[in-house]
Amino acid sequence: MNKMISIIAAAALALSCFSCSDDKKKKEEPKPTDTAVNEDTGDTPINSDNTTVYRILSEDDFKTIEVSLSYPDREPPVEVSYVDLSGLDFGSKVPICNKAENVESYYSNDNGIPDDLEYDWSLCKDRAEKGAARNCYTYGSKCYIVVEYRAAFARSFDFSLFQYDESSGKNEEIYSWSSKNIDEVLMDIPFFANGKMFYSIYNTNDMTSKIYSYDLNSGDIKSVYEIGSFDSPIMVRHDDNGYPMIIMYDMDFKVTGTLHYEADSERFISNKTGDLGGEVFSNDVFNGVPFYLVAPEDTQKLDMVSDYYRVSLSYIGGDIVYGDDKMFIVKNFTLLHMYDLEKMEHYILDIEDMGDKAVYSGGFVFLCSIYRDYESPVYCIKPDMGIVYPIADVSECTDISSYGGKVLFNNMKIETEDKELESGGLFYGSVKMEKAYTVTVK
Repeated sequence: MNKMISIIAAAALALSCFSCSDDKKKKEEPKPTDTAVNEDTGDTPINSDNTTVYRILSEDDFKTIEVSLSYPDREPPVEVSYVDLSGLDFGSKVPICNKAENVESYYSNDNGIPDDLEYDWSLCKDRAEKGAARNCYTYGSKCYIVVEYRAAFARSFDFSLFQYDESSGKNEEIYSWSSKNIDEVLMDIPFFANGKMFYSIYNTNDMTSKIYSYDLNSGDIKSVYEIGSFDSPIMVRHDDNGYPMIIMYDMDFKVTGTLHYEADSERFISNKTGDLGGEVFSNDVFNGVPFYLVAPEDTQKLDMVSDYYRVSLSYIGGDIVYGDDKMFIVKNFTLLHMYDLEKMEHYILDIEDMGDKAVYSGGFVFLCSIYRDYESPVYCIKPDMGIVYPIADVSECTDISSYGGKVLFNNMKIETEDKELESGGLFYGSVKMEKAYTVTVK
């Protein structure tokens, strides 16, 4: 139980506190050398009943191609648009941790607050916090904006949903959620899919997690999933179609399975994975199919595992960017790896300093940099050709995602507050969305 509370508190602290030092760069893995290649037939192997043959491969089965990057002087093959939220006012709320009856107990307990801080937290008594935009979704002719009201070093206890008409400038609150008591916590930033907003609430007292949906058309609220998370902690994300996806963990926070959302029945369905033959290092779901980077017990090097294939890789770290039955892409620190299972070719691109997060859409990889204190381009890359297009300059780009044929990212701003403490200066900040970008491949 203490471990779970510490994890939530750490996540809250990561969102609330920022330092001026740069993160240390991760050491780049050695590049693979050229390898032999199987004869290319140009087709994915198919069984007699038209099902895809499950393939067991290694990098030695691919021809390795190191791709040089080029920057053509022409318009990028994408359309980029954004909604400017910087001038909107979302009001203020007093979060439950700042209520008079909770201030002393909350800020004096282990809630992610550094032990050496000597501050009169009673000054937070009944203090209202300004709302900050954290997510934006265009649906019909309106923009729907998730707004958080977050205190210093606090978990998330309040959020509102605003409906914004960019053409008229009208901005109104249409839904609001606040904790009933200090034990209720908003687990992550609410997100949208198929005309609904999804959010998850964790109770630190009874160790349960509940997921709710809010219908943007009717305003109906439904409980769509509930679990006693003491036995199985969960995190909610969205897949490449924008639908909710639940990641199941054991108490050591190792992945034990995934559940995908079935829109018609509004239920979560378990993906049967069986024994993956090792510890899951990274996982995602594409087109309803789960993909896993697995570290087998007998080696630190990873395997890519899916319903279509298992491929042994030559490196020990990475994040899944995309996968299907014909290819998959992995970001391995400063290298981008694309494996084409039809041509049996393995493309390697050096993307050092081009971005921390990568997503795939319409044949292109999109890269953005996270929490940099200067403007950095968001890049669009054709990975098998090495063609690179800078498509936008942003600072404090907190995340990038791909679903529904679009790529979404946000330009954020950190609003800071300084306080004088006996033990030194306290610096903390809240993140607010300035612009919400949408990218579509032409």
